[in-house]
Amino acid sequence: MEERILRTTPVECTAELPGTDTMEHRFELLVQSVVDYAIYMLDPRGHIASWNSGAQHIKGYTAEEVLGRHFSLFYTEDDRARGMPDRVLAIAAKEGRYNGEAWRVRRDGSRFRAMVAIDAIRNADGQLLGYAKVTRDVTARWEAQVRLEQSERRFRLFAEGAVDYALCMLDHDGFVQDWNEGAERMTGYAAREIVGKPVGFLFSGDDRSAGVDISLLRQASDKGRHEDEHGYLRKDGSHSLAKMTMRALRDKEGVLHGFAFLLRDISGQRATEAALESTREQLQQAQKLDALGQLTGGVAHDFNNILQAITGHLDVASLHLERGDAAKAIPQIDSVSRSVDRATHLVRRLLAFARRQPLMPMRIDLGQLVASMTELLGRTVGPRVSIRWNLAPEPLWVLCDAHQLETALVNLVINGRDAMPNGGTVYISTGIVVGGEGKPAHACLVVEDEGIGMPKEMAAKAFDPFFTTKPLGQGTGLGLSMVHGFVEQSHGTVALHSMPGEGTRVTLSFPICDPPESGDAGSTH
Repeated sequence: MEERILRTTPVECTAELPGTDTMEHRFELLVQSVVDYAIYMLDPRGHIASWNSGAQHIKGYTAEEVLGRHFSLFYTEDDRARGMPDRVLAIAAKEGRYNGEAWRVRRDGSRFRAMVAIDAIRNADGQLLGYAKVTRDVTARWEAQVRLEQSERRFRLFAEGAVDYALCMLDHDGFVQDWNEGAERMTGYAAREIVGKPVGFLFSGDDRSAGVDISLLRQASDKGRHEDEHGYLRKDGSHSLAKMTMRALRDKEGVLHGFAFLLRDISGQRATEAALESTREQLQQAQKLDALGQLTGGVAHDFNNILQAITGHLDVASLHLERGDAAKAIPQIDSVSRSVDRATHLVRRLLAFARRQPLMPMRIDLGQLVASMTELLGRTVGPRVSIRWNLAPEPLWVLCDAHQLETALVNLVINGRDAMPNGGTVYISTGIVVGGEGKPAHACLVVEDEGIGMPKEMAAKAFDPFFTTKPLGQGTGLGLSMVHGFVEQSHGTVALHSMPGEGTRVTLSFPICDPPESGDAGSTH
């Protein structure tokens, strides 16, 4: 028997010969037909005694190249230096079998991961005749396992490093399977205290009774992912608010394997937002009070000047009347009348600013109204300032108070003139702005100058009451606020753009209305 083992050679699968159909022959054919396993025999000292086609396929050696050579040929240099070939044979001889997994070397020098089984072969008397060795290439499986372990390690490092987030894995019934450091930090529960418990453990008794935890799981299972803001319970009994994300974990076949549950504490964020909102409200209130103070101060100052003028003229008129000189009293009374007109005009501007002035809206052609003011505006700006017109040729029908619109245009032109102390040009144009996304078209009136302009901070205050860039005594600061109030009251908008050294552009926009019926132009609406 020993002699047969030592001299076994590969069997070539050719035509079957008469008288050779024995059990041994069929076994040889079976061994040679297996190409996914290297199956070969070793003598008691570890020399190769047989070689199948699977061995040649896996290791790259032909039978002629390995028969009689020691099987340590397939080991790495490190394993040979550590005596691994002799050690595994000793284990197989002592225990009857050796199983292991290690790197092996092919004929071309490349390495592969091998799963090895070595069985000791003994005769009936227990004498060692040799070894049966089976090797399988498991490189692909080993690499997949390594990748999986690396992926799991990276995920573990990621989960443990996310200390600001509670990351936990749940099974398909909602029981906690994994618990990261961030979850422990947020909730106060260590992993050993919560792993294996239902996720409802994090919610108050009322929430559990209401089925909040079950609802989260059901929503995530149905939709694949669910987000919500909800309170959770810490270990010390305190409540906090968290943004919760539940994601269902399904494989390619759609089988549910569990849930990924992420919590981010937003209590601090909500507290900050509430404090910011409170501060914003306080700031708005302070701004309102500041604006009211400016308004009342300005009104009081202007009315005080008017009342002083009225009082002074009346005193003088009374003095003349006491002396019987009525002729000299008449000019003083006329001055009182003019002061009353100034007070009336001031009140009208305040009403315009507050959008409470009585308007007389009518359908007017914006371009025609502006064109009718050519001569008036020319005299208003004086000889050092010129006006260039660019009016749309088609009618631009809008619904507004014609008198207030004229006053607004005069105000804008005077502001442009005053912004150019050395002279320049004021540009007046009209046109249509087509609305986007279903918005209606608007008719626009644009007044632009080449003046000194204003910085952004100053331009933002241009429509505030009593705000003016003019020297003391040369402006009330109500012109632009009146324009703004009138346009807003007419359901339009006003925009101001200005840059230092580049002039100022003011755009008034009004909704376009239907033209008046024939013979009804300029009628009220």
